[in-house]
Amino acid sequence: MPDICVVHLVRKKNGMEPFRSFLESYLENPAGVDHELLILYKGFFRGADIVSYEELLRGVSHSFLTITDIGFDLRSYFIAVEKCNSKYYCFLNSFSIILDKDWLLKLYQHISQPGVGLVGVTGSWGSIGHSPILRKEIDSFWYRLARNLYKYPRKVLVRPYFFKFPNYHIRTNGFMIRRDTMLKIRRGALLTKMQTYILESGKCGITKQVELMDLKPMVVGRDGKGYEKCEWDISNTFWRGAQENLLISDNQTRKYDKEGSDKKQRWEFFAWGSSAMKPLDQ
Repeated sequence: MPDICVVHLVRKKNGMEPFRSFLESYLENPAGVDHELLILYKGFFRGADIVSYEELLRGVSHSFLTITDIGFDLRSYFIAVEKCNSKYYCFLNSFSIILDKDWLLKLYQHISQPGVGLVGVTGSWGSIGHSPILRKEIDSFWYRLARNLYKYPRKVLVRPYFFKFPNYHIRTNGFMIRRDTMLKIRRGALLTKMQTYILESGKCGITKQVELMDLKPMVVGRDGKGYEKCEWDISNTFWRGAQENLLISDNQTRKYDKEGSDKKQRWEFFAWGSSAMKPLDQ
């Protein structure tokens, strides 16, 4: 059995097209390293429901698990880790599209290094509990909007769970981790969206827990370079420029690509604060 398991989540409610797009990208871009492909069918209640998906996978070496459509992606990933026994896991969500060859090798070359505990194709400094948008950086309309979004209810119900900006975290749309590290993560039930946000980017999130194990989180770009958290803003992988160093896209990175310059600028401010105003070559 290979040391690496690539887990792709396929949710029935999303329909066939996201899976078809993922599979096309998987077949067009060799991973560069031996691995097992595990398809995680979520919300498929009958064996007949997966037949059309398995037809697309004919000739592709893989295994699969079926799980109920309860909770969110991260809950499904922990189920996969508990049921399987590979040394490393690469998790790709339902909307992942691979953009370059040797993508898995590039991730593996960093996660297998001593002192590295978590690698992702994207990371962010943003905090959903605390806005990094400064009044002097944006016009008065967007300042008023930010002020209204972050008033009393958010202070009481959301802010206690998240660090202020910069809130370094690996986005869980696409990431790689050792099995033994994953099993040490405290996670709770993961039945609500907020619980999932907290585990992804909260004070007790995956990235923070990995750092408490004296291990580093890193973003890996299409260039194969590993970026430490202070460099994520210049990695050009998430919500910066043309995102041309992105290794695996997801629905959020593709949505950014389609937006106009004004909205892109606001999203850049959310993810990177004042660093978004600096040219990428600085």
